[in-house]
Amino acid sequence: MTVSRFILRQSLALSLIAVASSLSCLAGAAELPVGTVISAANLDQIKNDTFEGHTIASLLTEKMEWRIRNSGWKLPLAKSKNVALDPRWVAATAANAGKTSINKEACRIDGWGAGAPFPNIDEKDPQSAEKIVWNFHLGQLIGDVSQVQNFTQLLIDGGRGIHAEPVAEFSRYTMKGRLTGGSSVEGDGSERGRQLLYFKSPSDMKGLGTYTVMYDDAKVNDVWAYIPAVRRVRRLSGGAWMDPVGASDQLQDDLEGFNARPCWYSQYKLLGKRWVLAAANGKVDLWNTQGTSAQEKYAVLENQPPYWNMNNDLYEPREVYVVEAITPSTHPYSKKVLYMETKYPRVHFAEAYNRKGEFWKFMEWHTAYNAADGDMRTTGSAVIDFQRNHATLSLIDTKTWKTNFDAKSNDFSLQALQKAGR
Repeated sequence: MTVSRFILRQSLALSLIAVASSLSCLAGAAELPVGTVISAANLDQIKNDTFEGHTIASLLTEKMEWRIRNSGWKLPLAKSKNVALDPRWVAATAANAGKTSINKEACRIDGWGAGAPFPNIDEKDPQSAEKIVWNFHLGQLIGDVSQVQNFTQLLIDGGRGIHAEPVAEFSRYTMKGRLTGGSSVEGDGSERGRQLLYFKSPSDMKGLGTYTVMYDDAKVNDVWAYIPAVRRVRRLSGGAWMDPVGASDQLQDDLEGFNARPCWYSQYKLLGKRWVLAAANGKVDLWNTQGTSAQEKYAVLENQPPYWNMNNDLYEPREVYVVEAITPSTHPYSKKVLYMETKYPRVHFAEAYNRKGEFWKFMEWHTAYNAADGDMRTTGSAVIDFQRNHATLSLIDTKTWKTNFDAKSNDFSLQALQKAGR
């Protein structure tokens, strides 16, 4: 036998052994039942098992697996649900097919009226990633007016636990892209929307708040802050969208995963589509406002280091686009990696990297769909700074959340901010 034939036979034998080993692993794989909890203790044993036909390994991103193994994260499996989207949004989105285009010079979408501007994403389109982000920016299912009367922003030290739990109110009014009221535009068409945020407690933060006007062009947001200690309004710089929210780990740009005008980022790249486990139809009672102890108030959390893991929610398989978003040079991050739902505009997870390109923050959003008003509601979110072992969790009092109630645009103004602050 020649040396070359011997080497060829050895190579074939090794290949057959590898295939046989792989088939043996697959043959031993099981379909996991609903309620199985993925954790560091069982991950290696169940990675090749499946849930709704997907292997557990394929449902975890690199950073998700890292969190499970190193940071105590646990994922209870839940059956995935189809969401019957608001018919008004579905019709408005479908009407955009073939009529919209990205106007880079004007930083807007030409031909857009309401809904998601690009209903059909072609992954081979060089603008596919940018279109996905525009869909999110303009097409979120949030209602024409919404108000979160109470949410708590937990500041958590990974070694010591919760050290602050301020309570705030957040309201948003849509000026363009409206689905109710007979017209998609209110005003002269220059504004995208208005936002009010102010803190209700503790006493040293009470009344502190911001009023934001967002535009439908390249112009940065106008943001004013009310300082109760001096009873004055201060206008913030045009770069406020990149600033932290109070003393939290969350930037203004991190709200709902991506809170910038898409043209403010330098470029986007679609890395592909995949399936992940996400709390897309999770529990609605992550914060018990009547609780007295931390365990009663925040049953979704485990009372052990690092204290920020929302281990008691429900995680289901969801298909996502993976989009890399490159920031401007003045941004604290060098890039974000966004895991965005393919069925509707929603970010489930995001990763943020520092200016050296090193992994910095992991972010997650928990969702409940409100079929009555057709809006996606954030029940909880986490922004985890792994470089300083600290996190900010926002938990929502969903019982007081209101959508599409009777309101006018002038209810959202500097005067409204001042009144709330006093």
